[in-house]
Amino acid sequence: MTRCLLRFRWLIVVPVAATVLAAVPRNYAAELTPQSPEVKRLIAPALVFIRERRNDDTRIGAKALIALALLKNGAKRNDPIIQDAVKAIQKKLGALDPEKVTFEKLYSPGLAVILLVSLDPSLYEQEIQCLLDFFQSQQKPHGGWGYPERTAGDTSMTQYAVLGAWEAIRAGFKIPPESIDGVTTWLMKTQDPTGVFGYQGQIGPSGKLVAQGGTGLSMGAAGLGSAYICGDLLKLVDTVATRDEDLPPALRKIEERKPDAPREKPRTKVNAAQFQATLGRGNKWMQANYKIDPVGYTHYYMYALERYMSFREITDKGASKKLSAGDGWYADGVHYLAETQDDDGRFDSPPGPLVATAFAVLFLSRSTKQSLEKSHNFGDGTLIGGKGLPKNTDLVAVRGGKVVPRALTGPAEHLLDVLDRPDNEEYDEAIAALGELSPSQAALLTGRYTTRLRELAGGESPQARLAAVRTLAASGNLKNVPTLIYALTDPEPEIAKTARDGLRRISRRPSGFGLADDPAEADRQMVINKWKAWYLAIRPDAEFEN
Repeated sequence: MTRCLLRFRWLIVVPVAATVLAAVPRNYAAELTPQSPEVKRLIAPALVFIRERRNDDTRIGAKALIALALLKNGAKRNDPIIQDAVKAIQKKLGALDPEKVTFEKLYSPGLAVILLVSLDPSLYEQEIQCLLDFFQSQQKPHGGWGYPERTAGDTSMTQYAVLGAWEAIRAGFKIPPESIDGVTTWLMKTQDPTGVFGYQGQIGPSGKLVAQGGTGLSMGAAGLGSAYICGDLLKLVDTVATRDEDLPPALRKIEERKPDAPREKPRTKVNAAQFQATLGRGNKWMQANYKIDPVGYTHYYMYALERYMSFREITDKGASKKLSAGDGWYADGVHYLAETQDDDGRFDSPPGPLVATAFAVLFLSRSTKQSLEKSHNFGDGTLIGGKGLPKNTDLVAVRGGKVVPRALTGPAEHLLDVLDRPDNEEYDEAIAALGELSPSQAALLTGRYTTRLRELAGGESPQARLAAVRTLAASGNLKNVPTLIYALTDPEPEIAKTARDGLRRISRRPSGFGLADDPAEADRQMVINKWKAWYLAIRPDAEFEN
């Protein structure tokens, strides 16, 4: 009874019809967030239940799902349950040959991509790429994904392929543009004329929308969430920040679009007007049919709803109020989950309490919103060693509700020169700029400025050393191995760890030669010697830095 303030059993001691919601003033309920005490009191016992019952469902998708729920709520990467999920994925992928990988359904590989990208896209690059290649081989000619033996695409499975693609692209992986174009077109063609989506998408003749089967709120949220994600990738929806195709986010100035500013022309064959019509029909249907607790796969739906609304909100800040007649869809969900949580922390709906509880936790923790707001590497406004925002407040912006350094613009030579001068007002922006480079951008930069980056990796400033080591590691170039081996000796644990993970990525050895995050000196030296021996076997004339 004390674990959750909003439980219906309080009716026994307070016999008033609306006491559940009265426990939280309505003007406060509208402000419920994952950090609210009421929400945390729901998440905590649910996580305990997940840990205690983790073996109830041994499917790879279930393992990845519960691991993701734990990870999104502060669990460490070396958590035994998370590592168990990783090992199960690695075992399933075997020799990392996508042509030999088999999955009966596409939920498991989709959730596996999302988990591995969220954990460490560099360390698990090979596994992620294998899964992405597998998805490419399974995409149907019409653009959707579904059961191998069926011609039709499956809206439920497709949503996980799309979300996995979005997470991977954010992490620097490449997916053929025609793949995203294809699934976007499929979604547009398989929408019911009313605006909802069906379970097995049917394409009408000559592009005409036809009635779909298996429609409902779950498929409506799944289809619309996927459409918004595709719109984000193809620049078919306006988001809070403007984008530049040729620069990483940290090298752009963040500014609000003026009402009369021309839209950037999307690099896609998808018709923008028709796409907007798809969103319009879908949003109108959700508006008319929304409820937080449909019968059936309720918690599966809630996770899809959170994803759909997270993307919708970055284009329409009033979406929550429009969808719900009450305090907003998230508050609706919190209240519903408070009313239905069991004494042991579980939530229950098909396909079972373990998976349902994981879905509920991802809803409560705003999992998709976390991904949307997550800034690269350094987090929001805080750098290594407590280094924070620039002294010049004109160089800051608000991103994701937090104050962060405004993007540094200018040529790479200028950026690298700034890193030599910690007192420069652009110093933090330069650090952030290097931190946001994708692998391909890092490779381009190191190809031109290898010597300069190596000098920075051995310099006085820990911030500059970390930025340089991170860039050299992300480049994937074997020539940088000696510098990364040298960086294993760095007194800053984060720098040594970054070098270690970079060596694993470059060598294609996921476990490398070991090395804990805070190793004993003897263990560190032993691992360094092993890396040197490995590199000498490849390049016998190699010289190492002192």
